[in-house]
Amino acid sequence: MKKLIILLVTSLTVTSLSAQFTAKMHFSSMGQNHVFTIYSADVGYRYEFNEHGQAGVIIVKQGSNEVIILMPQQKMAMKSSAADPMSMGNDPLAVLKYHQNKGMMKVEGKETLNGIPCTRSGLWNKENPDQKMFTVWSSDEYNMPVKIINHISGSDDEAMELKEIELWTPGIDSFEIPDGYQVMEMPKM
Repeated sequence: MKKLIILLVTSLTVTSLSAQFTAKMHFSSMGQNHVFTIYSADVGYRYEFNEHGQAGVIIVKQGSNEVIILMPQQKMAMKSSAADPMSMGNDPLAVLKYHQNKGMMKVEGKETLNGIPCTRSGLWNKENPDQKMFTVWSSDEYNMPVKIINHISGSDDEAMELKEIELWTPGIDSFEIPDGYQVMEMPKM
């Protein structure tokens, strides 16, 4: 009986931790290519970037309707609505989540992507069933799409793909605003 309980607890711990990882997020949008470092955990995800000498961190907590944007060089944090077009502009995961309510997900097959077994699905428009909005590769191992192609943008080169995925354990403050940051609310668009 003790072995069964230990095995059950161990298996629950491994399952819970499997969604916690770090990876390189390759993201192309409007002809621009970006590489962010993403950290995913049960409580949400965050990604870090440094573009044109400006460092930034985006934090999205599970179940929250706000996005936190950290600007470490200025010690500033901005809070914005997750549904704000400005917030979604650089977050392909938020764009997909926003459109999932307007669509129907249909499984298209199984594929291995970057060594990860995935289910490939299409997100189709409920109001116009002939319009495919997204193609999504999901993994049972990770709590996040491994690849997304956005067909709404009119260009199939608007995509996100996770590479170099490694297990990661978040710190207590990984999804919090650091002490000493000035917090501002972003105006609604």
